[in-house]
Amino acid sequence: MKKHKILYTSDIHGNEVQYSKLIQYAIKVSADSIIIGGDIAPKGGAIEDYIEYQRNFLEYRLPEMLQPLKKYLPNSNLFLMMGNDDCAANMDVLENSKLFKVIHNKRIKLTEDFEIVGYSFVPITPFGIKDWEKYDLSKVPATLKKKYAERKLTNYRLNGIKSIKTRWKIFQFDSGMEVQDSIQKDLSRKIFSKNPKKTVYIIHSPPDNTKLDIVSNRNHVGSMAVRLFIEKEQPYLTLHGHIHETVDISGTFKHNIKNTLCLTSGNHNVGEQLAVLVFDLYNPQDVRRIII
Repeated sequence: MKKHKILYTSDIHGNEVQYSKLIQYAIKVSADSIIIGGDIAPKGGAIEDYIEYQRNFLEYRLPEMLQPLKKYLPNSNLFLMMGNDDCAANMDVLENSKLFKVIHNKRIKLTEDFEIVGYSFVPITPFGIKDWEKYDLSKVPATLKKKYAERKLTNYRLNGIKSIKTRWKIFQFDSGMEVQDSIQKDLSRKIFSKNPKKTVYIIHSPPDNTKLDIVSNRNHVGSMAVRLFIEKEQPYLTLHGHIHETVDISGTFKHNIKNTLCLTSGNHNVGEQLAVLVFDLYNPQDVRRIII
């Protein structure tokens, strides 16, 4: 009987205690694949130092912490991607690493039966860093028009900054971008629509109106495009993050959209406790959420 043990978490935000716990636990249970679904680098400090601060972490500290995996789990996979608090200008550091595979916008073989694909972008947020934000929908279904208009009015901050090499650039979303460039348009590409029944999707934003996208004021802030994609394609499994507090509020880390199981780690980067999902790829319904 085939088995493939996966550990999944997200939103560590450079918390070194949590990284250490993830690595130790992966070694302890002999994980076949470890997946980190976005927001990997530390945040905070002066904004003018933010890009370099994250770059130094990704270039030096992260590889140092991950070295034990190479020694004790040489045949295991480590997949990761950036999230909305990570500076896209530092992607070259990740792409050059031999310790892990970057999965954003890539389709990679996971086992002989399954592939993995990642997607880092989230709908526009109220926050200032816009590296990994996009309009959610280009074509809005009639049933979502009112809700989407309200979401844009209350949640969307259209001005902010993007990291370009070593500096910040002032950035402004405009309405023209909505038609040309959206999460919905990205997910319609073949890399995402190909063979969904044999693909594990790592999408930083959770789907809208689920147990996985509830923020502290009890509003749902997930991606409508992601939800529409899941409803249409019915993938084998989707893994999410982004909304740290949702599990505390909803009381669960699982949500089914038709026949698709959607999961979130619900990890908080503040504090030392790490939330990690543990499951067999060939039997994901028996997933456990463990606090280490």
